[in-house]
Amino acid sequence: MLASVQFQLQIVYAEPVRALNQLLRLTPRGFDGQEIKDWRVEIQPDARMRRSEDTFGNIVHSCSHDGPLERLTITAEGEIETYDVAGVVRGLPAKLPLDVYLRDTDAAHADKDLLQFAKDSVAGEADPLGRIHALMGALNEACAFAPGEGETPRPAKEVFASRAGSAREISQVLVAAARSLGVPARFVSGFFLGDGLSEGAAPQHAWAEIHVDPLGWIGFDATLGYCPRDAHLRIAHGLDYFDAAPRRAGYFGYSSEEAAASLAVDVGRQASWQAQQ
Repeated sequence: MLASVQFQLQIVYAEPVRALNQLLRLTPRGFDGQEIKDWRVEIQPDARMRRSEDTFGNIVHSCSHDGPLERLTITAEGEIETYDVAGVVRGLPAKLPLDVYLRDTDAAHADKDLLQFAKDSVAGEADPLGRIHALMGALNEACAFAPGEGETPRPAKEVFASRAGSAREISQVLVAAARSLGVPARFVSGFFLGDGLSEGAAPQHAWAEIHVDPLGWIGFDATLGYCPRDAHLRIAHGLDYFDAAPRRAGYFGYSSEEAAASLAVDVGRQASWQAQQ
């Protein structure tokens, strides 16, 4: 899929803030499944921005504003070409050993109920890839997609207990379930450029990547019930949402903020589908 993409986040503060510091993970990296032809991140009013890489290899912009600041507009846009590689992720640098992605976190922790669900979901399936497909399918049926995003996602065990969640919440459940089976898994943030999500879904999307021998990292979108295709634009990954969040910010002052996000996509052409092999 060849597409021009523009993501915009508009933030309004109830009271002017004296200063603002934030980290933005809004810049995709190229790999075998996506080519970044042009991309830029801009902020209005102008801010001091520094580009770097975090521990996981994500591209991060750190920036700061001197106040008083009443509103802020963040724009990430460019032209990309994505390919349907059946979710297989090749061509990204591996900065950390696989064991890191077995670590338990508060946000992606499997309690005894989720652990039992994971075991039951893969029972009778010997093939490593088949086991993860079975797990994704079972979670897609068990947890309903509930569009509506809070400030931060609920912990995986709470989402699983409620049997409903946003895309990022369901993705953390899948990460937790895979790790409970001893399989390395990571949380991925990005954008979904196609149709198929419920009305009211957030512009930002999320899914999981799970390491399956001998193929390596493969994406699994439990919200949609299939592996990422060319409508998935991958941005960042980490152990859970907090490592890959599109924006994390802190400000000086006593205020609250209201944020409105939008995503505009102009599609040029479709790519052909491929199979995991």
